[in-house]
Amino acid sequence: MSYKKTVLKNGITVLSEKVDYVRSISIGVWINAGSRDETSKNRGIAHFLEHMLFKGTAKRDKYEIAHFLESLGGAVNAFTSKEFTCFYVRVLSEYLKQSIDLLSDIIQNSVLMEKEIEKEKKVVLDEIHEVNDNPSDLIFEKFFEDLFLEHPLGHPIFGFTNDVEKFNKSTCQNFIANFYVPQRIIITTSGFLEHKKLIRYVKQYFHYSMKKGKKRMFPPITEIKQKENIYSYTTNHQTHICTGIRTFPYNGKNRIALLVLNAILSAGMSSRLFQNIREKYGIGYDIHSFAEFFHDTGFFGIYAATTPENSKKCLELIKSEIQAIVEKPVTRTELSTTKAQLKSSLVMGLESTTARMNRLAQQYIYTKSIKPIDEVMKEIESIEPDHIQELAQELFKPERFITTILKAKK
Repeated sequence: MSYKKTVLKNGITVLSEKVDYVRSISIGVWINAGSRDETSKNRGIAHFLEHMLFKGTAKRDKYEIAHFLESLGGAVNAFTSKEFTCFYVRVLSEYLKQSIDLLSDIIQNSVLMEKEIEKEKKVVLDEIHEVNDNPSDLIFEKFFEDLFLEHPLGHPIFGFTNDVEKFNKSTCQNFIANFYVPQRIIITTSGFLEHKKLIRYVKQYFHYSMKKGKKRMFPPITEIKQKENIYSYTTNHQTHICTGIRTFPYNGKNRIALLVLNAILSAGMSSRLFQNIREKYGIGYDIHSFAEFFHDTGFFGIYAATTPENSKKCLELIKSEIQAIVEKPVTRTELSTTKAQLKSSLVMGLESTTARMNRLAQQYIYTKSIKPIDEVMKEIESIEPDHIQELAQELFKPERFITTILKAKK
């Protein structure tokens, strides 16, 4: 299916994809700003604003915001990442106008009442405490801190307690003024809708004038050497392990190859990590690899949770699996199975209009273009065993790995 694109005079980009076989629509308003755009004084503000924009506008209180689309059978929500923030809805296609009305209202007209800010600070602090109380979440926060050091990409999206406690209306307004600007706004839609009608409603409700806002900075990321960081966590009974490396940006030439490599290690019950560590040795219930990409870098890692007495063995087995890919090419049979899993996951995921809307936005944010799904499938299919081995040899050098361990009590 093809997509349509319009860049409005004020700088807002609008992308739409019509899906004829559904009768719903998913709409996302993406702000190309996330936790990496924060300073040392406002860490967590991007996520905090995701909460605050639902707390009341000039014409709707927070109940009316929550009730407006739900009364029509729809849903509205939001999320924050390290590089963007998204406010999105899913409704029946007949409620396109009402959806644009609501999204534009909360993004442009939030009143940011001090009493609501004080209440929401408590909610966000509870989120931070919940992460700190959950070792399977906390391990990833510690891993990113170790992997990116003092760089903004290493900071938790929720922020730090001492920063959040200082937030006020001025903190919120300054971030909005700098980053909630039309050149950073991408509106993406997928479902049963007409592009012309969408544009008409966006023009009607989004009243931004031309404004560039603050330019995103890309500070250099400090070089790191192999290191193992061990943290004590006295209330859990498992040891949690993350080990990994920095990789390359979203538009890196080997992104698809790394996704295939990641799937070889971790896609399904037949994957190497599952079969060779959980099934063969019975070490750990949860073990998987992961990869993510940003504008200027990326990362690959492996996570495992196991008993304290098995933690050393678990890490040794993880390293042996990494080394196995470096030393010996994957067989064509295993590669073919992995490709089939990866392609099926991609295609079945796109049966959701929300997933399609997300795909439009993220591809455009990172590449300023949309790659047809058939082209992505061909890229996956083109990966050969020697591609995987060469990439592993390039990336999986022992001196590049950072290992983070949450040590359990015995």
